[in-house]
Amino acid sequence: MKHNWLSYIDKLQKQNADDLAFYPLDTLNEALEGGQIITGQENGEPAGYLWHGPVRPSHPVVIYQACIDYDMRRRQLGHDMVRQLIEMGKVGGSTAIRLRCASSSESTQFWQAIGFYVTNVTEGGRKRKRDINHFWTDLRPTLLVAPSVTPSITPINLKQYQQDKRGGIEMPSRFSRNHY
Repeated sequence: MKHNWLSYIDKLQKQNADDLAFYPLDTLNEALEGGQIITGQENGEPAGYLWHGPVRPSHPVVIYQACIDYDMRRRQLGHDMVRQLIEMGKVGGSTAIRLRCASSSESTQFWQAIGFYVTNVTEGGRKRKRDINHFWTDLRPTLLVAPSVTPSITPINLKQYQQDKRGGIEMPSRFSRNHY
């Protein structure tokens, strides 16, 4: 059965808006057509996706977005999709896989549990006031390993954002690319 993956990914993006960046449907459609989205199914039904960048020799592969349907989490589906990407990266000669993950997201524990480590923590957007954890995992032995840092678990804090909004400062939609 052919699924409408674009509609499904859009639905998951909206359901998980606090944890995911919003990407336009045209961008996601290009990624689907370009084979840069690994899809996951449970009992023949869509259950998640992992959108990644190009697999190139001597470069890290970037995970732009990964999401599993809430009811399907903790069933190995996410790990299976990451394993597929790891294998693609190794075959393609990539050096590592990297991604950014919101400190408020439950997936921080997932990435650590499957062997990724945090190399940096940066400040997130102005609305949510959370941090962004930068995860990394090597795909082949290296001479130098980036030092690991403790991941942030800073929760979303909308207090300042709501005060600014009440004060008349215009705030963009969370579905806008300019909401940071």
